[in-house]
Amino acid sequence: FFMATVPAGTQLYHGTPSEEVVKGMEWLAFEPEHALVFARPRGGRPGRGPGHGNREEEDGPSSPPPPHDNLQRPFPNHPPHPPPTTAKGYLHTYIPTRPLRLLYIDGLSAAKTSNGTLDTQDVLLLDDTVPHDSPMGGDIARARALCDLASTPWESKIDGILRMEAGFEIILCDFGSTVVRESVVAYDGPPGVGKGRVFGGWRYIQAVSGRYHGIGGGRVTLDYEDFVSVFAYDGEEGGMGMGLWDNDVASDTPQPRLVKASPEQLGKIRDAVTAMVLGGGGVGEGRDWQAVADMVVTRYGKAIHYLHADASVRSSNEAFAKYLSALLRPFVSPSARNASLETERCVAQIVPPLPLPPSSSPPLAHTTLHTVTTHICSTLLNALDASTLTLSRPVAATSSPPYRALDLVDGLVGYLQWTAWKECGSCADEEVCFVPIWPMGSLENHRNPQCVTEDGVGGGYWG
Repeated sequence: FFMATVPAGTQLYHGTPSEEVVKGMEWLAFEPEHALVFARPRGGRPGRGPGHGNREEEDGPSSPPPPHDNLQRPFPNHPPHPPPTTAKGYLHTYIPTRPLRLLYIDGLSAAKTSNGTLDTQDVLLLDDTVPHDSPMGGDIARARALCDLASTPWESKIDGILRMEAGFEIILCDFGSTVVRESVVAYDGPPGVGKGRVFGGWRYIQAVSGRYHGIGGGRVTLDYEDFVSVFAYDGEEGGMGMGLWDNDVASDTPQPRLVKASPEQLGKIRDAVTAMVLGGGGVGEGRDWQAVADMVVTRYGKAIHYLHADASVRSSNEAFAKYLSALLRPFVSPSARNASLETERCVAQIVPPLPLPPSSSPPLAHTTLHTVTTHICSTLLNALDASTLTLSRPVAATSSPPYRALDLVDGLVGYLQWTAWKECGSCADEEVCFVPIWPMGSLENHRNPQCVTEDGVGGGYWG
């Protein structure tokens, strides 16, 4: 969970069957293609996503929650819009009149699935009170409950919730007091399903895939100094773990869930989120720890992958040792080796040292980055020692690096699991690097992302 700010004047989009100005609680999208899926005549449906049937078949309690069928529509407790006089949908553009303060729920937290994407909302924040067999997989009830949290326990300190599905969206709790409408355009309906069975049309997928590394354009700023992570509470202080990885989610990599956490554990995290929201800290006042994390990946990502995957360097201990020696040369004094000092120098190049007691505790991001970068530096230095020690012995110059050196690097890859190593590289103009984004994607898309055209988008990953 992060505190997020959307600057005043940011263009946001809302798709609806009505041309009337929206009042009360509703959804906004950052990309117009996202909102266009819902800019359809009343009673119309967006194109079916892969593996999804019609609404009547999906809304039963035993079925997986459906994609947004009427995501951007008025809530039942507001007066209904009058019937439209023409069979059209409308794309509204709204802009905030002041900065919007939001709670960002990380992950695919707007995906209506049964494999954990909603756990931080339904299990943690809302204490399992959302009926999943209600319309839109319970999302109307979920949004109302989240806005009730915002107005009462959280003392109206936030304006809404920031989430992600196939595109980033805002649940805005009160349109009337936060945004004004800039324009409205009538449409005959959404593009629906393209030739490749793509939910919302191919242009929608292109727009969404362009946001893998962030919403972009300074449209959202996150507070990295003070955030809440479930992982920081798993087995803390010698307590019992929350069983995050003990579940039956079908994926090629383990996926966390909160269904086995105790009420006490959930309550502690919920209290931390409340304290963060009520704290009122200013976004952007602290250090941009995301930028620091990006520096770590930029410096070591390709180097570690090269040592893990390149057959030629892994077959020559001399080449392996020379590569590591060059990578770590700024931190190593050959005539005065000291493992502790070398690791400290390596870490401090990117991550500042942690404050010593009795100074105040460092932010979670600082502690985490320091821990991970220390592991990277110490592992690479140990691999260097193993390979150079072998070079000092009378063995063939073409011999492979010692097993220990290779094992250290391979273990580091397994520990980090950086998404940068799954990126496709440059794709052709009408291709995208596709990964599963609800409600689309296959297990193979997750296991091995590839550059694909519209025909290459699969389904089935989400159940």
